[in-house]
Amino acid sequence: MNFYIIQVATGREQAFIDNLNKLTPELAQAHNFIYLTRELFIRRRGKEVRELQPVFPSYIIVQTVNPIDSPTLVELKKNPDFYHFLKSNTEITPLAGTDLAIIQHFLGLGPRIGPSLVKFDENDRIVVIEGPLKGFEGNIIKVDRRKQRAKIRVDFAGSSHTMDLSFEDIEKK
Repeated sequence: MNFYIIQVATGREQAFIDNLNKLTPELAQAHNFIYLTRELFIRRRGKEVRELQPVFPSYIIVQTVNPIDSPTLVELKKNPDFYHFLKSNTEITPLAGTDLAIIQHFLGLGPRIGPSLVKFDENDRIVVIEGPLKGFEGNIIKVDRRKQRAKIRVDFAGSSHTMDLSFEDIEKK
């Protein structure tokens, strides 16, 4: 199985996939286009709300058995929200190494990533029990207990990305 990354217009990730399914269903059947989202706890007017946001804004994961060829690229370019493949459209290479491991970690959690279960030790350090933060403990750069979020740094596609992931403190429950 090969994994590729497509950059699309920010905020138009789901629209890109919907357009592919509508305009080129044979392409959508040949390749699996995945848009990963995460649940975040957000307080609005004193109430806690769960909101869906992209894990990797403006990126779509392509899971396929076949390599991406020229006719596939031509069909993808017809979609107005398509920008390019990572690294470039001339060098379309599948993910490998740590990039592949990061994508497989998040794909293993499903297309909708929920909160992690955590607890805090006697030194007030976060201990991840299960969830998307599991395995990324060393990458946590900030913890906001009030907002129930952990900011992690992930090196992906040649650059460093930070993202917030929700957590639930099992000791509070």
